[in-house]
Amino acid sequence: MKNKNLLFTSAGDKTEFFNNWVDPNQEYDIYVCYYGNKTDKPYEKYCKYYLERKGSKFQNFYYVWCNDPIVKTYENYFIVDDDIIIKSNEINELYKILMDYNLYILQPSFKKGSKISHPITLQQSNNLLRYTNFIEVTAMMFPFEALQKCMDIYDPILVGWGIDYLFLWKLNHNLKNKFSIIDKISCINPKTPEDQREINNLQPQNIRKQTWETLAKMLNIKEHRHKTYKTLELIQSSI
Repeated sequence: MKNKNLLFTSAGDKTEFFNNWVDPNQEYDIYVCYYGNKTDKPYEKYCKYYLERKGSKFQNFYYVWCNDPIVKTYENYFIVDDDIIIKSNEINELYKILMDYNLYILQPSFKKGSKISHPITLQQSNNLLRYTNFIEVTAMMFPFEALQKCMDIYDPILVGWGIDYLFLWKLNHNLKNKFSIIDKISCINPKTPEDQREINNLQPQNIRKQTWETLAKMLNIKEHRHKTYKTLELIQSSI
């Protein structure tokens, strides 16, 4: 049976997502776009949908969004880096929180010891969630309507850098109860030396940054200061 939730990842040759996300009790289907160099379809058996295509996570998602009609039949989407360490039951709960709190985008917080590019994403104890004006591109979860608006504005020239700001600009980051970092559910965002990151094989960091800055200037998008609007403690939650 088809689930109402879809998890999408663009996977290379260093991932072990199948040890964490794949489980008989998962309440989502998995779509893997493989950009590695093996010829034996290494992850096909772990997912419902499998495609081989070079490209970054959102480049590949945008491709399947535009070209594979099945993708638009889902209600909720988790678009996540292939190295994120999070269990299937935790992903299930993220989908539930997304719907229960009527969010546009959420992300799991990052555990201590993870790669932290933005301090606001670090897990805080005793919270269910924080309403914020920023969600990192690493592990974004959307309902269909919000994702559709983001895909309308996304330009596949972007490789990672700036996509989070683009989406938050499109959906209006000033809304105080639509974007949330989930502290109850956290994940490990592994630290990888910059010279070993697979994304650099797709496009060097300086080019990714320059491409975003050019597009942001054209659209008059400024990278806003990160804010937490409100925190819900665990004891306040009905979940």
